[in-house]
Amino acid sequence: MITGGMLARAVEPGHGESGHGKAQGEGHGACLNCGATVDGHYCANCGQAAHVHRSFAAIGHDLAHGVLHFEGKVWTTLPELALRPGKLTRRYIHGERAKFVSPFALFLFSALLMYAVFSLTGHSGTTDAVKGVKMDKGAQAELRKEQEQADAHIRAIKAKLKAPGVSAARREALTETLAEAQADRQGLTLAGDLTDSLVGEGVNGGIARTVGKAVSAAAENPEFAYYKLKANAYKFSWSLILISLPFLWLLFPFSRRFRMYDHAMYVTYSIAFMSLLFSLSMILTAVHVTSGLVTLGLLLFAAWHMYRQLKDAYSLSRTGALLRLPLLYGFACVSLSLFFTLIVSLG
Repeated sequence: MITGGMLARAVEPGHGESGHGKAQGEGHGACLNCGATVDGHYCANCGQAAHVHRSFAAIGHDLAHGVLHFEGKVWTTLPELALRPGKLTRRYIHGERAKFVSPFALFLFSALLMYAVFSLTGHSGTTDAVKGVKMDKGAQAELRKEQEQADAHIRAIKAKLKAPGVSAARREALTETLAEAQADRQGLTLAGDLTDSLVGEGVNGGIARTVGKAVSAAAENPEFAYYKLKANAYKFSWSLILISLPFLWLLFPFSRRFRMYDHAMYVTYSIAFMSLLFSLSMILTAVHVTSGLVTLGLLLFAAWHMYRQLKDAYSLSRTGALLRLPLLYGFACVSLSLFFTLIVSLG
């Protein structure tokens, strides 16, 4: 969480925040940072506060102020993001920024927060699942031996079918046996592909091959897919923004009203909010508060949030927003699927 806050702080320096040093009165004299004349709470040249804390208690104050944003814009941003997300997005895009946490700073913090909550509330059997998937050389050799035996069995059946004088009843029985043997061989092939993908040998084909192997890996061992999500999702969460941008552009193709920057701000704020909502859901689950009604309420709120942000951010009519909403939901599912495939395919 602290790392996320520090990264967010690096993206968004402390501008436009209030309260830092007001209790000490206005500052006068030279700025301790740049030497310019100070007449007020902040230096007009570099923005540094006129009053500099040097007490031991100021350590906690600086941590809260500089890392976690407790003192300023976060309390203005979060209510707007939760209840009026579209208006927040539009106001930020149009230049009203000093009072709000920037989308990228909030995104970084929410991603690291979600990872922290995910790690603390995740399954305890993940390590065992990984150990079970990472087969040793003996297990891999055994699998290849079974594949070779299956291939030999299929060749023998085909040879019997090609032999002269085979009766119709015998040919029908051999055909059924061949179909069963080929089905068994296909299962061994899937197992081999899963093994290769997990040890990094088979994730260099085309996109379709990669997606297929990722889906097969997740289906065969969901615990290992969960582990990969847990280990890699936060590190590559930024890619979800890039994946989503082309789909969002398709909602307003060739429109001169909106630029790619507008779409980027929209997507970043939206993903940040959904990350915070998911973190809340995991916390509620960990403390055994989540029930069917609570889960349904969170899902409905997420759906409403997407509608409200779309309508207000792009200044759409109710009809225009409702017409685009099914596409937005579909594009969100596709983007998440591509992101899931990327994460599971990574070694």
